[in-house]
Amino acid sequence: MTMKVKVSLDSLPEDLWDYILQRVEEEHFESISLTCKLFLSITDRLRSTLTISDQTIATRVLRRCPNIKRINVHPRLRGDLDCVVRDISASGIAIEALDLSYQPFFPSSSVRESKTLKVLNCSKIQSLSDWDLAAISESFPALEELDISKKRVLDSLGDHCDSPGHVTDEGIKALLLNLAPCLRKINVSGNYMITDVSLYALSWYCPSLSEVHVQGCDFISENGIASVIIRRPMLRAISTCSKSLRSWADARALKRLHIRNAFLSDDILFSIERLPLKELCIPFCHEFSIMGLVSLLQAQYPSLSRLDLRGCDILTDESMALLAPHLREVTTIDLSYCSRLTELTFMYLVKCCPFLEELRMKDTDLGRYRCRSLHPNSMKNNSKIHTLVISYNMHFNDETLIQISSVCPELRMVDLAETMGVTETGITQLGLNWPHIRTLDVTDCILLKGLGDMGFYELETLKASYTGIGYDGLATALRRCGERLRVVYLKYSQVREHEMMEMVDGCPRLMEVNQKWYCDFVKDIEDSLNSVVPKVHHSYNFWF
Repeated sequence: MTMKVKVSLDSLPEDLWDYILQRVEEEHFESISLTCKLFLSITDRLRSTLTISDQTIATRVLRRCPNIKRINVHPRLRGDLDCVVRDISASGIAIEALDLSYQPFFPSSSVRESKTLKVLNCSKIQSLSDWDLAAISESFPALEELDISKKRVLDSLGDHCDSPGHVTDEGIKALLLNLAPCLRKINVSGNYMITDVSLYALSWYCPSLSEVHVQGCDFISENGIASVIIRRPMLRAISTCSKSLRSWADARALKRLHIRNAFLSDDILFSIERLPLKELCIPFCHEFSIMGLVSLLQAQYPSLSRLDLRGCDILTDESMALLAPHLREVTTIDLSYCSRLTELTFMYLVKCCPFLEELRMKDTDLGRYRCRSLHPNSMKNNSKIHTLVISYNMHFNDETLIQISSVCPELRMVDLAETMGVTETGITQLGLNWPHIRTLDVTDCILLKGLGDMGFYELETLKASYTGIGYDGLATALRRCGERLRVVYLKYSQVREHEMMEMVDGCPRLMEVNQKWYCDFVKDIEDSLNSVVPKVHHSYNFWF
C-alpha cells in the first residue's frame, strides 16, 4: 500500500527552504518568488545580481535585496541616472560590480567612495571625459577591472567622429593615481586620443596588470604594445589593431590574443606558436596563408578553446577541411563574413569538433549546395552545440534549416535573422528537432507566418520583428510557451494592439515588449502586465 504525503509550505522551516533555493539558478527566482511571500523574501536575500530599469523602484528593490553584488543599470533607464546612483550609494550595499554601459554620461557628481567595488563597466557611454576618470579614481580605490571603451562611428563624410567628451593620456594618468596597485584589466578601445604614453604608464605603474584592450586607438603604435609585453611578461590577454607586431615571444603567459584588421604574415603566426593561447581572435586580418594558420593551430592543440576568423577571405570549404582536425578541443568558433563557406564547412566542424558549443556563421554561403551529408544518425551524438548564429545567409532555406537542425539536438539559442528563404515549414521542424530552445531570432524572415503547431515549449525570448507573423500564428505558439516567455520583439509585425493585450494575459513572466505602437498605447499594456505580475517585484520595458 502506497501512502501519499502532502507537504505544505508551512510544514518546512524557513532555513530549509533557504537551503533548497540556494541550489536554484538565479534566473528562476522570478517565477519562484510569485508562489508566496516566504519565497519572495528568501529569493530577495539570495539575489546577487540586479538590473535597474526604472528609477522609481530602485530604492525599494535595493532595500529588499541586501546581498546584491552586481548591479546593472539598464541602457534605457526610465528616470534620472544621478538619482539611481545616489540610491545605490545610500543603500550601503557592498556591491562589487557596477555596469553603466550605454548611459548618456558618467554620474561624476553622484558617485560616492566605495572600497568594495572591483569591476566598473563604462563602455559606450556617450560622454566620458578626463574629469570622469579622476572621479572614478577618487571614488573606487579598490577597482580591479575598468571598461571605458567607446564605439567609433562615421560621420556623413565617412570620417571617424565621436560623441561629446573624450579621454586622453591625462585622464589615464589621473586614473592611475589611486588605482595603479590594484588595476588588473583595462579596456580603452575606441578612445582615439589615447597614445603610447598611456601604455607606458600602465606598464610601469600597474604591477597586477594582466589584460589590456586598445583596439581602435589610432595613436597606439607597435612601440606602445611592445612596452606592455616586455614590462609585463605575465600579461594574459591583449587586443589591438596594430598593423605590425613584434615581441610576442616575451608574453610567456598570454592566454587570449585579439588582433583586428591587421597585416599578419606567416612569420608573425610562427612567432606566437609557443604561446599558451586559449583564445585566438584575428578578425578581418590578412596576409597570412592557410598553411601558416594550420601550423599555428597544430601548435596550439589542445589548449585552444576559442577561435575567431571573421572576415578571413582566404577560407574555403577545402581549407576548412584542413583546419577542422586541429580544432577538436575548441568550444567556440566564429566564421562570420567568410563568404565562401557553405554547409560543407558546417559538416566538417560538427564531425571534427566534439566539444563545440557555439558556432557563428553569419553572412556566409550556407545553403548554397543544400548538402545531403548532414545526416542525424552519423553526427548528432557528437554535437553539443547550444548556440548557432546563421543569420544573413541569402541562400538559406527550409531544406538547409531542417538538415542543420537534425544534427544539433541540444540547441538553446538560434539566430536566423534575415534568412529570407525560411518559412513556417522549416520553423515547425526546427521546433520539433530543438525542443529545448530558449532564444529564437527570426527578424526580417518576411515569409514567416507562424511558429508551427508543435515545439518551442521552453522558449523565453522571441525576436520576430519585420516578419509576417500575425496573432493566429503567435497565439498558437503562446499556448505552448506562454508560461516561460519573458521577452518579445514584434516591431512592424502583423500583431495588433488589442491582440497584444490578449497575449500579455497569457504570459505571466513577460518582462519586455518591443513593439512599434502609438505612445498612448503604452500605459494600457503596462497596466495589463501589472495585473498579471505585481509591479513591486518586477520592472517592465516598452520600446518604440
